[in-house]
Amino acid sequence: MEETAKKPTSTAVSARSSHNGGGEDLAHLFNAPEIKKVLNSDVAINALLSRLKQSLLTCEEFMKFIRKKYVFEEEHVQELSKQYKHFFNVDGSTYSSLKKMIHEVLGFDGKMAQVKQSYITALQKMYSEISSLLLTMTKLRKSVKENSKRLEKDVSDAIHSAEKAQSRYNSLCQDWDKLRMTDPTKTRLTLRGSKTTKEQEEELLRKIDNADLEYKQKVDHSNSLRNTFITKERPRIVQELKDLILEVDTAMTIQLQKYTIWTENLILNTGVTISPLDSTKSMKSFAGSVSNERDLYGFLNKYNQTGKHSLLINKNLIPVSYKKHPSMNHGQKNKSPPKFAVDPSRNSIPKRMISTHNESPFLSSSNNAAAVPGANSNSATPSLNTNKQLPPTMGSSISSTNTAAGAMSPSSSIVTSDTTSSITKTLDPGNNSPQIPEELINSLDSDRPISHIQTNNNMPPGVQKNFKTFGVPLESLIEFEQDMVPAIVRQCIYVIDKFGLDQEGIYRKSANVLDVSKLKEEIDKDPANISMIVPSKPHSDSDIYLVGSLLKTFFASLPDSVLPKALSSEIKVCLQIEDPTTRKNFMHGLIYNLPDAQYWTLRALVFHLKRVLAHEAQNRMNLRALCIIWGPTIAPANPDDANDVNFQIMAMEVLLEVSDQAFEPE
Repeated sequence: MEETAKKPTSTAVSARSSHNGGGEDLAHLFNAPEIKKVLNSDVAINALLSRLKQSLLTCEEFMKFIRKKYVFEEEHVQELSKQYKHFFNVDGSTYSSLKKMIHEVLGFDGKMAQVKQSYITALQKMYSEISSLLLTMTKLRKSVKENSKRLEKDVSDAIHSAEKAQSRYNSLCQDWDKLRMTDPTKTRLTLRGSKTTKEQEEELLRKIDNADLEYKQKVDHSNSLRNTFITKERPRIVQELKDLILEVDTAMTIQLQKYTIWTENLILNTGVTISPLDSTKSMKSFAGSVSNERDLYGFLNKYNQTGKHSLLINKNLIPVSYKKHPSMNHGQKNKSPPKFAVDPSRNSIPKRMISTHNESPFLSSSNNAAAVPGANSNSATPSLNTNKQLPPTMGSSISSTNTAAGAMSPSSSIVTSDTTSSITKTLDPGNNSPQIPEELINSLDSDRPISHIQTNNNMPPGVQKNFKTFGVPLESLIEFEQDMVPAIVRQCIYVIDKFGLDQEGIYRKSANVLDVSKLKEEIDKDPANISMIVPSKPHSDSDIYLVGSLLKTFFASLPDSVLPKALSSEIKVCLQIEDPTTRKNFMHGLIYNLPDAQYWTLRALVFHLKRVLAHEAQNRMNLRALCIIWGPTIAPANPDDANDVNFQIMAMEVLLEVSDQAFEPE
């Protein structure tokens, strides 16, 4: 390659010319007058050296890319050809066609690795060729550059010497002119004695003759060197540099074409490997050969094989047959049925599916007892008005001492079902619970909800009448009431939704502390006194403020906030998230993991506060005001700074923002 670069033949030049421009001969471009003018000028050598350097830099950069490419591809092939073998190994006991097909599909990775290996070999060869080209052309450029600089320096030095000789010659001539202007009789004292003017003229003429001869010789020598450099050496150097540039660029063009050809071959061979033209199965056909139904059938059918029938029966689940002991056959005693029975339809708590927002939180939409299987159809109780119907609850009964104040007269009596009706053999206590006559129900205030809170007349064993409501964990309160949301929360929300949504300053204005404390004590004495929360007609604004203060007092008295203190660190992480969508999704996750008691209670409160916000124009309670009031009550304190109220306010804001996403809609 070095010899070709030093002495480029006409064939090579014509090949380069035909290669550039798609077969068109472009050699005539260098014969253009404007190009000849540049090539014949003094700047030609430096310009071509600079252009050759650019070509070498391009060659070097492409060489580095090829090296990185083949190193990367080589590592990829090595890992690909090894790693796929470690996954989805199939043995004879494998029933899953999915696993077998995955193994077959991953086998194509090994085939593609083999295809890519030839591509890597080609890249390595290209790297070696480009590296040799770069090394050779760099040496040639350095040699041409040193030769041209040496010739230019010789011409420059000769011209500089001629200039010095010219200066010396001119100086002596000026001295001759001065000497001719002096007095001829005047003598001059020198180191060799005194000299007359004539003697001085003779000596000066000899020096002028010698200087003139030297000056002429150096001028002739410099002109000769310059003419030789311009007419012979510079055209030769220019032609050599031009050929080197074209040779480097042509070689790089060929390497670029080889790169594209090898890349095309890689893609085509990979495609043929994945989807062959012959009858060999393609990757797609393997993926389509999966039969999930047959896989499951084969897996289940293996339990029918000989020796595996015992696996079909779990000995721990074999029922025990009831057999009365012989000694007890004649000693059987009649036992009274249990006095307390649980209605499963009332006491089962579904997971995140029940809405608590009804016209009144204590009214059911239908009678649960009617759906209990086994109930006697002949023991139907008197029908009540649909808006006044009292649905049967677990052991609930109403007496004159436990009804709302003023709702019944002291002389009112409860009418029970006909004693002559047949005995109902069912566990639903609603069929045998006392009923309120229609006349008595019609006399009740239509705006006052009927409470389902149990009284001491018919409570589960072990439950006392003075079961506290305030300061009790939500779980205990829910377990006692057998409902999703505490009765006091539902009752307070119902009253404020009905009478206080348009009342200015609801939750901001507080009621009399003594009134709140007195009502709290009454409810703690007897849960049935929750019915006292409903204001009498006509009601005043202070009655509604009292209900709002009571609701805040209930949540403030909880042993742990509705958002537990254990979540304070995670809430802090949530508030530090800048992206609103990510922050809401994080809070959604925290809410979803809450226990049922906290989840449903928080849901009822949050949707209630959103209804308050919907009436902001009337009640003057915006989002910030509600968060300032409810944040310190609902959210735990900052784990790093207990006095940081803004932490709880911000948590409440995020909670209200994510409510529609995190909670079941009402």
